[in-house]
Amino acid sequence: MLLAHLSDTHISSGALEQTVNYSAVKAVERVQALRPAPGCTIVTGDLVDHGSRAAYATARSLLDELTGPVHVIPGNHDDAALLLRELADTSYVHPAPDEPDRCYYGVDLPGLRLLCCDSSVPGHDHGRLGPTQLHWLDRELGRGVDTPTAIAMHHHPVRSGIAVMDEIMLRDADELAEVLSGHRRVARIMTGHLHRPMTGLLAGAVVMSAPSTDRQVHLDLDPEGPFAFIQEPPGIMLHRLGECDDVSHLIPVRDPGPLVAGF
Repeated sequence: MLLAHLSDTHISSGALEQTVNYSAVKAVERVQALRPAPGCTIVTGDLVDHGSRAAYATARSLLDELTGPVHVIPGNHDDAALLLRELADTSYVHPAPDEPDRCYYGVDLPGLRLLCCDSSVPGHDHGRLGPTQLHWLDRELGRGVDTPTAIAMHHHPVRSGIAVMDEIMLRDADELAEVLSGHRRVARIMTGHLHRPMTGLLAGAVVMSAPSTDRQVHLDLDPEGPFAFIQEPPGIMLHRLGECDDVSHLIPVRDPGPLVAGF
């Protein structure tokens, strides 16, 4: 199963619309150009820069350009309840079974079970799944044990070493690890939030964050270092999951130019 993974598109309907949305448009074009085409696209949060009806309308028009199933989860810049209302007549989002103002749900894909989680906390930048969602995740991981499972969420559950970002990471990562440890290996935990690619491990599961399609966070591992953005190229991830070998590729979002014949 090929799965395109976008994150932190920060689509705007205001003064930043021209510059920010251009990068998101190029990312969608890059997904559309992939061959073979991905069977699914997941957007791991911060779909918009500020949760507003106008921003979600702009985002929806862009997501509609994608072929194949699209699934979206909220990040700290999103308004989960508003996201659900504004995209209610699409298949992009679904309300949680036990928390209707939150956006988490499971999706059955060919050869893969995708569990889309809502780590957003209204009014805060850090993430939390909470006991109700963790209980749901525990139940879902116990179903269909013969089908590989992937998890998507916005906030990273392992420390990146970037001090400012780790202050606003997933706050109940230990509780998530405890849930994961009671089940078979998860093929991948896909995240965003960091605005750069990172790979880690949580309870034996590979955690991979996608870069932003907007701007990237400067990689500064000095705990006293200042927080800053850097003009590194935006990108997307392409995951092949549910087969004998699970692999992930980082794809820069820029004009790749013509192919050059190799040996």
